[in-house]
Amino acid sequence: MKYEILPNEYIFKFEITLSSSLSKVWAYASDTVRSNQTLGEPAFTYTNTPNSKGGSNTIGSQRNTGFTLKFIELSPEWVEGKYFQIVREHFAGPLKRFIQRMDFEEKDGKVILRNTIRVIIRWKIVSPISYIRFKLDALPRYKKILQQVDSFKSNEYNIGVTEIKKNIKQEELIGIIHKFSLISKNDTLCNLIASHILKSQDSDLLKIRPYRLAAVWKEDKKEVLEFFLRATKEGFFDMNWDILCPSCRGAKSSSNSLLKMERTAHCSSCNIDYEADFDKSVELTFTPNPSIRQVIGATFCASSPGSTPHQKIQIRVQANGQEVCEYELLPGIYKIYSPQSKAIVELNVDNSGESIDTILYDGVKKDKLFLTPGIKKFIFSNPDSEREIVVKLERADWLKNIITASEVTAMHEFRELFSSEVLRPGEEIGIKNLTILFTDLKGSTEFYNTRGDAFAYKAVSQHFEILIQNITKYDGAIVKTIGDAIMGIFFLPVNAVLYAIQIQKELKELNSKSYEGKGIILKVGIHAGSVLAVNQNDKLDYFGKTVNLAARVEGKCKGGDIVITRTLYENETVKELIGKEKIQIEIFESNLKGFEESSELVRLIL
Repeated sequence: MKYEILPNEYIFKFEITLSSSLSKVWAYASDTVRSNQTLGEPAFTYTNTPNSKGGSNTIGSQRNTGFTLKFIELSPEWVEGKYFQIVREHFAGPLKRFIQRMDFEEKDGKVILRNTIRVIIRWKIVSPISYIRFKLDALPRYKKILQQVDSFKSNEYNIGVTEIKKNIKQEELIGIIHKFSLISKNDTLCNLIASHILKSQDSDLLKIRPYRLAAVWKEDKKEVLEFFLRATKEGFFDMNWDILCPSCRGAKSSSNSLLKMERTAHCSSCNIDYEADFDKSVELTFTPNPSIRQVIGATFCASSPGSTPHQKIQIRVQANGQEVCEYELLPGIYKIYSPQSKAIVELNVDNSGESIDTILYDGVKKDKLFLTPGIKKFIFSNPDSEREIVVKLERADWLKNIITASEVTAMHEFRELFSSEVLRPGEEIGIKNLTILFTDLKGSTEFYNTRGDAFAYKAVSQHFEILIQNITKYDGAIVKTIGDAIMGIFFLPVNAVLYAIQIQKELKELNSKSYEGKGIILKVGIHAGSVLAVNQNDKLDYFGKTVNLAARVEGKCKGGDIVITRTLYENETVKELIGKEKIQIEIFESNLKGFEESSELVRLIL
């Protein structure tokens, strides 16, 4: 939205040319939270009040140069890689209005930044002071900050380590590296994490995402996560279970244990209520324990585009108005929506889509489009005659660098280290996608009777060793043992099948070497789907139709084979694995106890 320039406005401008890529410059310059902190600006305090027409009103305040500033912070606007604009309408203090607009332009392999600050002063007596402060102090320092992006390493800013780096003593770094070396033999990883903890700003350490660090450092993400889990167990870090808003991605409810986690949350910014979803909205992050480093949280901007990188466009559209912009869509899934409307337009972008160049969002019609990648023209229309709306274009892959509760609670290491991390008694949390595996021994009673207790006990114990030793290799966890059987869980279906194949191979080898081919015969059944996570005897357990079906599927094994449901077999990665391993399959129908309709099953014959 454009604002008419008023006669009593002070306008400050500067332009700089940078050699870095547009994506790097955008990531740095659009992070106004860190820019304000770098400038030495005092922290802000924000409150959100619900707007009856949708969304919320953001009221901010700040104590600055002896004055208390109070203002309404309007919804920020941006098009990724093109511009962003922040507007504050002040109602208390020396200012009446503050507008910042940053424009980005690629030209001749360079990026040109054009920054414009527009200020209206309320009190004439402070006008000269305010003018001098902006012109000779704040703007030159801000310009210098932006110019420094060219000096950063290509991946350094992606973590959040900017020009504000704490000067650390070498002995302090060595001390923390020594502590970390007690839980990991990866010296490089210990050094990276210790340096990150000591050098980073507080805002980068409040919610540490191990997968994000792993991606930037090109380290194995599982190893990085396991490091943080073990370090937390040793007291070096604290866990945060954050319930993320599905719209703005902010952590609106947080607790240090699952036991204290609320099932529902309210986002005052978006003015929506939502439930804790283990698959998407419950995220595990880490914060350094005060024994390692004291971290203090503060808010330096509520309008930073850098805080919501999954939102590619955010534009305010006046009543009966229309806004037009261009943006390049890459392959993936996007959605266009408004907090003031229930209409959602879903965009599925890949090379097989239609050649659509113009996309309309009117706040009324729901739509689902399949289109090719490329630069698109977006028309955002607001048919409402009374209210302004905010329209957003969001990319749907923002979960890739977060650790969801459904993933981490399915890890053997997590369940071993944090067996007390359970839900409150009586609390149930739905998980939409989890793979359940059951094993059992074929003819175990007869095996004990014919081979003797001592012989059978040794064989069964060796079989359990194989099951336990392999579970961590495939990112799974054993929920419980039931006699000679186990119930296992996996975040990815293909890992469950890989695990089943591996344990059957190792048992076959064990039988051949130690028991003349007449040892343990194992049955394995697998199914995936939605489950309920509950607190069962102070342990995290899972119930529901998916669990019952997986147990029944195991019962259809002949022994030495693996039986999976047809729906699991149709999983793309599972099917690809079976073909790659050249595993013989047998598709059959069977009636499963407790289920009215017959089920189509697939037997994997090794």
